[in-house]
Amino acid sequence: AGLRNKGFLIYSITTETPGISDTQVIEIAVAKQGYIITEDKDFGDELVYRKTHRIGSMLLRIVDMPIESRIKLVIVTFGDHAVDLKNCFSVLTSKKLRIRKYTL
Repeated sequence: AGLRNKGFLIYSITTETPGISDTQVIEIAVAKQGYIITEDKDFGDELVYRKTHRIGSMLLRIVDMPIESRIKLVIVTFGDHAVDLKNCFSVLTSKKLRIRKYTL
């Protein structure tokens, strides 16, 4: 709800298409020209290894904050780094943001 309230269009895999494969999630993101936000480290590995250049993605590694603070951090991060995050893989922790550009 926090991202939706800030004007982001959200497609929730958990709500819309639960149980689909990581590959299908990536296909949906590409088709919708979307951005993937996940807390699943294995899924993050899938994104990096597949080198999905047409979408951006962020792995959240934030366990030391309440959910409201996590949402706020994600919103601020997108506000401050929207251009930098496009078509990159990033990792967000409570302390820092790492952005990894996909290499061709």
